[in-house]
Amino acid sequence: MTEIADQRRRMLLHLKELNKLSLKANIKHSGNVRKNLDHTIQMTKFMQEDRAKIDRLNNVIDMKQREIDEINKTNTDLLWKLAVLEKKNGKLQEYRDNNEAQIAYYEKKLNKFKFDIDNEKDN
Repeated sequence: MTEIADQRRRMLLHLKELNKLSLKANIKHSGNVRKNLDHTIQMTKFMQEDRAKIDRLNNVIDMKQREIDEINKTNTDLLWKLAVLEKKNGKLQEYRDNNEAQIAYYEKKLNKFKFDIDNEKDN
């Protein structure tokens, strides 16, 4: 019977040792879980900050895009007005080129009229 008692005693010592090792492993695992949870919380905070930054940057991009659209619209309007003025200028230039004789005739008459008025003043 001493053999059975001795085996029983060794088995209890072995079970005690297993319990100690199990408790140490459980504590270590708990620490790892706590660290993992802390890292997850920290990463969540970083992600929230990044989302806030992205939202702010998107708002800035939207404002700048509106400014660019407004400037482009103004530029397009100015280009349209320039095209209209160039067209009118082209027509006037063409009229002047085609009617140089008529313009010279009227200029001559105008100068003669001015000369006649100047002569009347002198007399």
